[in-house]
Amino acid sequence: MSLADERNSYAGYSDGNIKQQVFELLDKNPLLTSKYICQLLGLRYEQHGQYVRNLRSQWKRNTIERRGVRSVCFHCRRGWVFVGGVLGLDFGDGGFLERIIRVGWRLSKAGARCRFAFWRDELGRMEWFTTGRVNLFVRKPGTIGHVYQLFCNGFVKTGLISDIRVVEALLKSIKLKGAHAVFDVGQKLPRLTIDLFQKSNGVRIKLGDLSHPTAVEVEFAYPDWAERSERLLERLTEVLGRLVEPAPSPVKFPDYVR
Repeated sequence: MSLADERNSYAGYSDGNIKQQVFELLDKNPLLTSKYICQLLGLRYEQHGQYVRNLRSQWKRNTIERRGVRSVCFHCRRGWVFVGGVLGLDFGDGGFLERIIRVGWRLSKAGARCRFAFWRDELGRMEWFTTGRVNLFVRKPGTIGHVYQLFCNGFVKTGLISDIRVVEALLKSIKLKGAHAVFDVGQKLPRLTIDLFQKSNGVRIKLGDLSHPTAVEVEFAYPDWAERSERLLERLTEVLGRLVEPAPSPVKFPDYVR
């Protein structure tokens, strides 16, 4: 395409201030150079070249900010909560199992190492173990609201929990274990996976994945070893709290001498 033909394609940019025209041109083609932009807009490069270069830098900086944290997308969010104090899942209780199956829950296979009940809908999946722990897996977009909604779909809408105060307490106690954060950079990236820190810190970085070819995907999760250490510390603190009783307060005798 000749310069004259390309000028005709950008004919709509003849009106308005230079800044707006330069930004609109770069939005259409980010690879345009400052000199070529001046030619397209009919500007003297010797007179306007530095100004157009500054505008290109400003446009690039604004674009990076727009594609930063504010444009991040979360999906595959994971969390867990204990409902053992509210409901007990006893695989030996046939009546209780019939009730949860009737409202939409299903049971794992009999040969599974750890038997559990699971819930699946359009938002994601829940796994309910006999210990009272419920694991939540929410698909895209995976906001905290979707996590709460998934829990309510399996426990509130089914009638398993009807006390609103109990529901609010359980929702507040949900702990997020991990998620996938996707940062779209607007251009195709080479395919690369960095899992060096996955076992130690629960972080894996993926570039150019088939599902997100133009994005940097950060998979992060609270490591299992850290969760086990936290539970062990809580139990130890509870045991020490029962063993160490507070010292009795000294008896105060009345002062008869003034």
